[in-house]
Amino acid sequence: MEDYVALKPYRIMEKTNHPVEKENNSIQQLILKFVPFWPLFLVTTMLSITYFYFKLKYAVRIYETTASVLIKDEKKGQEDSKMEEVLNVFGTKKIVENELEILRSNSIIAEVAKALKLYASVSEESGWRNLQTRSAYLSSPINIEVSSPDSIKPTKKIYFSYLEEENAVEIEGTKYALNQWVNSPWGTLKFTNNPYYSFPNQAKNTEKVKYYFALTDIRSITGGIIGSLGVTPASKQSSVINLTYKDPIPQRAENIIAEVVTAYNRAAVERKNQVALKTLKFIEDRLEHVSQELDSLENGIQKYRDRAGAVDLSEQGKLYLENMGTNDRQLNTMNIQLSALEEVEKYVVEKSGVGTIVPSTFNIQDPTLTNLIEKLNATETQYEKLRKTNGENNPTVVGLREEINKTKPSILENIRSQRKSIEAGKSTLEQASGKYYSMLNSIPKKEKDLIEVSRQHNTKKGIYAFLLQKREETSYSISSIIPDCYIVSNPTTSPGPVSPKKSFLAMLALILPITLSAGVVILKDFFNNKILYRTDIEKLTSFPIIGELVQEKLKYKIVTEGSERSFIVEQFRQIRAALKYQGNPPGNTKRILVTSSIKGEGKSFVSTNLAMILARSGKKVALLELDLHQPKISETFDVPECKGISDYLLGKASAEEIVIPTSKHENLSLIPCGYPADEPSELLVNGKLEILLNFLDKQFDVLIIDTAPFKAMTDAFIIASHCNLVLTVIRHNHTPTKLIERLEEDFDAQHITNVAIIFNGVKNRGVGKYSYGYGYGYGYDQKSSYNEYYKKKIKKVS
Repeated sequence: MEDYVALKPYRIMEKTNHPVEKENNSIQQLILKFVPFWPLFLVTTMLSITYFYFKLKYAVRIYETTASVLIKDEKKGQEDSKMEEVLNVFGTKKIVENELEILRSNSIIAEVAKALKLYASVSEESGWRNLQTRSAYLSSPINIEVSSPDSIKPTKKIYFSYLEEENAVEIEGTKYALNQWVNSPWGTLKFTNNPYYSFPNQAKNTEKVKYYFALTDIRSITGGIIGSLGVTPASKQSSVINLTYKDPIPQRAENIIAEVVTAYNRAAVERKNQVALKTLKFIEDRLEHVSQELDSLENGIQKYRDRAGAVDLSEQGKLYLENMGTNDRQLNTMNIQLSALEEVEKYVVEKSGVGTIVPSTFNIQDPTLTNLIEKLNATETQYEKLRKTNGENNPTVVGLREEINKTKPSILENIRSQRKSIEAGKSTLEQASGKYYSMLNSIPKKEKDLIEVSRQHNTKKGIYAFLLQKREETSYSISSIIPDCYIVSNPTTSPGPVSPKKSFLAMLALILPITLSAGVVILKDFFNNKILYRTDIEKLTSFPIIGELVQEKLKYKIVTEGSERSFIVEQFRQIRAALKYQGNPPGNTKRILVTSSIKGEGKSFVSTNLAMILARSGKKVALLELDLHQPKISETFDVPECKGISDYLLGKASAEEIVIPTSKHENLSLIPCGYPADEPSELLVNGKLEILLNFLDKQFDVLIIDTAPFKAMTDAFIIASHCNLVLTVIRHNHTPTKLIERLEEDFDAQHITNVAIIFNGVKNRGVGKYSYGYGYGYGYDQKSSYNEYYKKKIKKVS
């Protein structure tokens, strides 16, 4: 055989910067990625189903009650009938958007809580050791009422017994009579019969039930009701509002919605009555003043007639008298209008707190001013309610305050404009009256004096009649205030509970554990910085993967020496078959170097078993233990410490001395590392290694060289230049990903191109026979039907 000639670099496959593409379906890969962890998915799913089953079984059923109400909207509502307009003088139409907030304001809801006595909730305990607790809104025989709900001191679980024969309630040994205000440690209380109480059925009579009540602060109750109360417009075009309330007890929900509407209407009626009463007081004051003036004038006329004698007026005097009387009535009307404007201006300028009522505007003819005053009153009312509920800095409250500040100047400007107009008209009338007065100078003095007195009398009489009419209208309005809100659809409760939703919980019970389990698997892979899949290697390097070795519990380190058929032996046979397509040039695998990036990846295991499987094929194989730092092959073959490669490189032994035939196979020889030497890496560059390899080429068909990891020592790079093929071992879940990212850079820097990869230690993923390392979805079945068939066949022959 000719001497070995130094090899030239030869790339067995063209390097590419693109990952190797697989034709596998991505969805199938994703599913098969999770299949090995089916026990995790099964356990979490069973736990989830169990949890949601008991949650659904013992969860409180929530029902939804709905109702619809109609609000008089000045933009969307229908006009009132003529009769309503007459009786509802002080009624104003509402804006739906504002009423939505008022319906669920703290003041309205607080009235609901007080009316239904929700601040004193009654509950019952039953079952084993009274573990079952539920509301006794319908099952309690009594209700509790507090004399001062706004000053309640919260208490918890005050147990009581109902003494039906004595018509009393017993608490801690003290008896309290029903339907009477009584003093108790918890305040002044009244115990009344529950109008919704129904006698329990026979099954419940046999069950021991304990009742207790708890007192809760009104603000807490109000907040809870507001949280469960929904107030939404039915549509943008209508003034119908939908009210919804969710509660475990349908009857209580229906009562709350009905009481919300009642409290809202009651508040609106009270507000209108306050305006009407102030208007009526204004009219009464004016009537009293005019009545006194009218009595004085009548007495004056009578005295004048008695003193001057009965006098008849001429036709001309009568005409002047009528004209002056008309002017005087108009002047008095203007004076009343000026007084009303003065009251309104005083209201706008001096209003400083809650409770101030808008003055009467019944004699103001300008509809713009009337609308502005009504708008100001409605805005201020809403502002005061929302300010108590949401605070001064709430955006809605700030917006209402700005709207009030904008409306007031408009009202004042309108008042000034009307006052100027009325005063101008008044001046004109006064001039006309002066003219008529001068004309009367031509009438005899007695007739003139009588006409003057009669004119004043007629004027005051007309004003008195006008005020009487307005007083009657105001009185009718007070006694017949019409509500602003009408129930369109009475409160109705859903036939079944809206919470918990069985379908939703069932879906959640299945989706949640699957999502959580998949998340655990994905996060586990995400935070793992080791090589897990074959696809990871293919994405990071273009070197071919010629074999994969599964992780097995092995009795012996040399798995390929026996005749037993196993999956890992078949994998080494596959590697042996793949070697004929590798090498430099392709097909020449005379010298094979086996290395790895770090310690523990299994390079010595691969070297030993690869040498054995090649020897079993009939080739003469030499296994070189060239890991001079931490040798392991001699230990595997139970070879005692003796002369070896280090001794040869030091000149202390010949090539023939260090070749040791193995007893396990006649075609396999071992060349041990030898005795330890100082700086073993320096021995590899003294020129004797090439001579040794040339000598061994003549004696053997294949040289398997085991060397140190290339990331720890430079030995592999030194030896690689003398080899046809470099096998790099990568171990599943052991080799860091960062090292594989730089694998090609490391070999390219040393001009080493004849590289192939063996993926070692591929473990089963999860539970079952699915490979963790492939990443393609197929797995290793170490008990395949072929192996089982072979074993049965051998057994049958024997």
